[in-house]
Amino acid sequence: MKKGLWSLLLALLLLWSFSLPTFASPTAVLSQAQGSTSESLAQSNCPRQLQSPIASEPLAAAISINPEVLPRIGVARIRSGILPGVVIGGHHEGVLKILQQRYTASGQLDEQLEDAALQAIEDELVDAGYNVGRSEQHSVFDEQLMEESEPVRFLVGGKITKVELNSYSSFFNSRTADQRTIQWEIFDRDTNKVIVRQATTGQAEAEGIDNPAATYEAIRASFKTLLAQPSFTTSLQQAVGRDLAPTSAKTYQIAALPSSQLPLSTEQIASHTIPSVVWIRTPTGRGTGFVIDSSGLILTNQHVVGSSFSVKVKLYDGSTQTGRVLKRNAAFDVALVKLEGDVSHIPALPIADLSAVKVGEEVVAIGNPIAYSNTVTKGIVSGIRTIGSRDLIQTDVAINPGNSGGPLLNQQGAVIGIVTEKMVSRGIEGLGFALPISESLQNLDVFVKPSRSVGSMAM
Repeated sequence: MKKGLWSLLLALLLLWSFSLPTFASPTAVLSQAQGSTSESLAQSNCPRQLQSPIASEPLAAAISINPEVLPRIGVARIRSGILPGVVIGGHHEGVLKILQQRYTASGQLDEQLEDAALQAIEDELVDAGYNVGRSEQHSVFDEQLMEESEPVRFLVGGKITKVELNSYSSFFNSRTADQRTIQWEIFDRDTNKVIVRQATTGQAEAEGIDNPAATYEAIRASFKTLLAQPSFTTSLQQAVGRDLAPTSAKTYQIAALPSSQLPLSTEQIASHTIPSVVWIRTPTGRGTGFVIDSSGLILTNQHVVGSSFSVKVKLYDGSTQTGRVLKRNAAFDVALVKLEGDVSHIPALPIADLSAVKVGEEVVAIGNPIAYSNTVTKGIVSGIRTIGSRDLIQTDVAINPGNSGGPLLNQQGAVIGIVTEKMVSRGIEGLGFALPISESLQNLDVFVKPSRSVGSMAM
């Protein structure tokens, strides 16, 4: 009887040992991470070892990525799409893997785990040959690195839609197995649209109970599966277009326009200027801009356009056009936007010589503060200041949120600066600042083309 019992126990032990899948050590867990597309996962509801389609050769060589064609790409975030309280797995013990505890979703991804996963995704993109923007944010020298002036055009993000998280322990060992299906999306800031939407599944195992390394590698495996899809790079290349030349190195010329040689009244300045002032809107904010050339070029602040590649521009007549951000200079806080629609009816503003700016002279600002469009305020030039690396025109003209990017004009109706900021604190009033127009244009590689006959502006 005892011999039969021991034989039965030995048989069960051998059966259990052969049924255990192999798992990696903490130093080799990446080699066990594998991925699949969501279509192949649908063939079975059971956790299984998925065959990875990832080739051993570098992805860049496999699909001929041209770094000059693809703009920089960045990683946004990974969020959970699982409702809080949903059962996603559990802890199992013993030879028979008896369920001891159920795991339920919290509804969000741990912040440190998400940051580690985002860094892993950036690393995968770099290894695949992509030009990844802001990857230095994970550098130990991140505090010494300056913010990039040109934001990435494409953003990658993911939403976790399915999770199978289980841990197993016995007298011999313990392990954590994680399988995640993630809906990946690529967002194009130029069109403000999602151009790729695809779900892939990744799984991984790691030693120990509740080891987050399994989750980390499952997310990485899911993204590597996405990278292996030819549609990933094809969609980016189609969005950019091979004939689209980079604009960062371009220079622009604008025509010199006449301004009045006699001082104008505030009413005259406003009536002439307001049709050239526009309202700029982005997904994250709004501000002011003004037309500087008959081709539809607009000047504004970089902090108005933010990281957008295209913006909505509301004109004086109430119509709205799309504006494409051609250039930006974050250090000087200026940006150049080009209207894409009909601009024949939009007048441009004359540009003043900065040397003509005098402390104490009267100036006018026009902008769109709060919800009040084309607001006109008047003051004087309080001083010419150097703050940091920038020269600024100090003025007591009333400036409020929404005024940013608007013109500051002299009494001849010419632009002397771009309204950019004000000091706000208890006891501080009338401390506004504008960027000198000549330096603003220079920092965007915009040059005023001299005209043979620049007369007085007709009023």
